[in-house]
Amino acid sequence: MTPIPDFRADLAAAHRWVAGLMEAVRPAQWPDPTPCTEFDVRALLEHLSCHPAKIAATAAGADPRQLPARADIDENRPGEDYLKRATAALAEWADDSLLTRSVLAPWGPAPGGLALGGYLMETFAHGWDLAVSTGQDAEADPALVAKAQAVADRALTDAFRGAGAPFGLRREPPAQAGPTERLAAFLGRSLPPGR
Repeated sequence: MTPIPDFRADLAAAHRWVAGLMEAVRPAQWPDPTPCTEFDVRALLEHLSCHPAKIAATAAGADPRQLPARADIDENRPGEDYLKRATAALAEWADDSLLTRSVLAPWGPAPGGLALGGYLMETFAHGWDLAVSTGQDAEADPALVAKAQAVADRALTDAFRGAGAPFGLRREPPAQAGPTERLAAFLGRSLPPGR
């Protein structure tokens, strides 16, 4: 039996990366398009800011799918506010037994450790969305992104791709793409118009 991985420290690092990206966003960029085509930059900030509540709900045995897909943001310090929420949410995962306990992830029942892996994958994907939309370095720590890619390789079936699904069809990344861009392409992302 394959042991359930512990992604808690990895997800905390991903949260810190995203928080830094959020802090660098200028209000003039809020209406700009993103690779996540249903969101402009402001909506993407709000979507990222809803994740901590979902992470905490998953730990508590609640259904994160019942929570809103966007949350209010601190317009002055969105990254600081996000990181505070994300740190509090991960504190709800202090009990190691949660990693092997069945919980409700956004896609359905899963061991807690794999649910956190899904959040890791989504955090890096949306971080890439935000970075490329706002002209920032879109490559995160390659070792951490490799873990998110492993989750995607294991969990992302065709049932989750295409019209009406959470992820688009897999795209071929540019030859010079780094690990984060390759993950984004695997999840169906492409650069927004004009980038």
